[in-house]
Order: sequence, then structure tokens, then C-alpha cells
Amino acid sequence: MKKIYSFIFLILVCVVLNIIFYGSGIVDISNGITINNIILQWPIYRFFIEPFYAFAYYVLTMETTGYIYAFISWLFWIVLFSILFCKYKNLKLKSTIIFCFSAIFFFCSLCAAVIILPISGPKIIVPDGYKIADIHFNTISAKDRVSSISSSIKFHKKQGFTDFFVTDYNDITGYKSIPYGINSEHVFPAIKVNTEKDESLILLSQEPFECNDDIKNKSMEEIIDFAHGNDMLVIAADCWKYNNTKIEQFADLEIDGFEIYNCRHRHTEENIKQDLINICNENNLLMFGTSDWHGLGCMVNVWNLVKEKENKNMFDLLKDEPKIKVIAHDIKDGQSVIRYVFEPFYFLYMYITTTQLKYVLSFYTFILICFALLYTKPVMRVVRRAALLLSAFFSLWLFFFIAVLKYNFFYNVMISQMMVFVVGAFAVIWLIVWSSCDKNI
Repeated sequence: MKKIYSFIFLILVCVVLNIIFYGSGIVDISNGITINNIILQWPIYRFFIEPFYAFAYYVLTMETTGYIYAFISWLFWIVLFSILFCKYKNLKLKSTIIFCFSAIFFFCSLCAAVIILPISGPKIIVPDGYKIADIHFNTISAKDRVSSISSSIKFHKKQGFTDFFVTDYNDITGYKSIPYGINSEHVFPAIKVNTEKDESLILLSQEPFECNDDIKNKSMEEIIDFAHGNDMLVIAADCWKYNNTKIEQFADLEIDGFEIYNCRHRHTEENIKQDLINICNENNLLMFGTSDWHGLGCMVNVWNLVKEKENKNMFDLLKDEPKIKVIAHDIKDGQSVIRYVFEPFYFLYMYITTTQLKYVLSFYTFILICFALLYTKPVMRVVRRAALLLSAFFSLWLFFFIAVLKYNFFYNVMISQMMVFVVGAFAVIWLIVWSSCDKNI
């Protein structure tokens, strides 16, 4: 009975924290102002898988530089609590070892599932009079991409985007592969190229163009001249990687704008990001937050709002150099030693104070069910059945990635090749765990 009261007390504490400290976390990055009139609509299925969804959003939107420290912290606390739990349940040594290994590997499997499952992030509800654009996402024509142009468009529409620029590396095959029946008037061709100094530039166009040597490995001046001569816009991307070029030089070369936020590279230092914003404001340049969507391991949490005008399409609107609202659901991560030592607890606190109360209550309902299973059923029987289910889960994904390789043989399929190995290994290891948990253990 004391356990039930303790759990109820924990829930009440979380409810109080949510009521007192809750914040939406929606910010206009271009000016740093918190936005209160923007609505985010979360997928309906979130409510039914809340613990997994909460963890997925945490993993896919955290600062990438902190992954290794967070991973180590999670493993430490998982092992500690597993040992304490096994001691409380008076499990034998063999059972304790299997349980601890299963707990560690379950966490690793959870991280893998976060990456491979098609989890939708929040959808922004388009305010009246605005279009919402993404200027940087890839198709299967890119070397590290797994989904098609049609699935990419569907994904973007689920996140609330109205217009998209297909931005493969040195190639526009992805844009040219738009299947018949898809309304392409809101889909535009683009390309990402590197200069001779390895700076990244995104070229946005209204009409298809040929990808030739005129825009490959040239100087920045040559690429910008080529783009403007062919009625294109030039956006600087991945600015945090530049070692030989100061970002101030871009404005002097009449570049059209900067990528100031990237969903796959959230480790941009704040001073660099602020320098980009200042340069854009001082020179009336375009600012963008981009999804850099590749099909796996990314959740979109940034949108570019562009004011509609005279029935113009997105490209024409951008040519008018509008003030773009770069809206992000951006929960700031504290990069400190204390934070990473207590990472699981930090995750729980951030989750409670930035999530709507109904989802928090759903989270604890599922956690309560899981604990009830572990306390009322033989522990190793639960582990055995879970291992079999997880082995079947990863086996299905193994067949999926093999099929991707088979039907896209002539494309660069780096991710698919890697994932065949990863999910295959997970399927085999969980099968070994299942076989180790014999009925008499």
C-alpha cells in the first residue's frame, strides 16, 4: 500500500510542477521572442504511446554534442536501478545478470526504435495569411537518404508545411522523380553544393535546371554569379563548419540568406547563431530554419512563416526578401556536468515542465502499468516474452531495409546498408536473450 501512496504522491508533485513551471517553448528564433499565438497540434497516436513518444522527442531534439554524455548517464542509472530491483526481488545471480543486460539492451533498442520508426513531430497550424516553407530536405537520390520524394512530401504536410524545396547534394534527380498525381506547384527544385573551400551553399530555383560543372567545386563568387544569372537564390548552409571563411564575407558577396537553425545539427553555438541573425538583420538577408530531413533519426521542430502576398508562389515571395518568422519548438538544453550526471532526472523534469498536462498523466499511466507487470508477474517471464516481441520487431525492420536495398539498387544507399546490419544484430541478440530465459530460471 505504501508503494501506491508513494506513486500517487509522485504524480501530484509532477502535476504541481507542470502547473507552476509549464511553458510552451515556442520561440521566434529570428528575434528571440517567445510566441504565444502559435498552435502546435501533436499526432493523435501520441496519447497512446506517450512514454515512447516523450523519449523519442527528447532524443531527436536534444543538442547533438551531448549524446555521448547523456547515453553514458542513462546506462549508469539503468544498471544501478536494475541491480537494486533484482536485489529487492531476490533474484538469483544468473537472473540478475540477464535482467541487467536486458535492461541495458532494452534502452539501446529503444534508441534504435526512435531512429527507425516514422515518428511525426508536432504540426504547426498555419496562421491566416502565411505560407510555411522548408528549403532543405533530401530524397533517396542523396547518399544517406531512405525515403522517396512522395513520402517526403507527405511527411512535410503532416508537419504543417505548405511549400518545399527538394535539396539533394549535387543532384536534382529527386525533384524530377515527383510522381504523377502529386500537386507539384508547391514543390520547387533546389540543390546543395560545396565550394572549392568546402563551404555549403543551397541554390533555390523556380524552374528545373541542369546540374553541371558550372556549380560544382567552384569558388563562392562563381557559384553566386551563376545562381543569380539563372534567377536563383543562394542560401549559406552549415555555417558552423566553416574554418577558412568568416561569415561576414558572405554578405559582401551578395548572398541571399543564411540557414540559422538545422534540425539535424542542433549543436550550433549560440554566438555563431546570433552572429548569423545579426548579419541577416543588418543586410536585409533571408533567415531559415531547416529540417534537413533524410528519412531517419530526425524530428522537425522548426518552421519558416512567410507572409502571403498577391497570390505569389513561395519562390517569388522569397525573391521579395520578406521578413521570415523562424518558429521553433526549442527547449533549451543546459550543457553542464551536473545535468549529464543526472540526465534521466533532467529529462523527466524538462518533460514535466514543457508538456501539456494530459500527456504527463498519460505518461504515468503507462509507467504504472509497466511496474504492475513487473511486480505481479514473474520477472524473468516478462523479460522472456518482451525479448521475443523485440526480436520479431527488429526482424520485420530487417526485411524492410533489405527490400529498400533491393528496389533501390542503383541509388546510394548508405543508411540502408548500415541499418540492415544494426537491426539484424538487434534481432539476433534479443533472440539469444529469449533463449537464455528458460522457463525454470
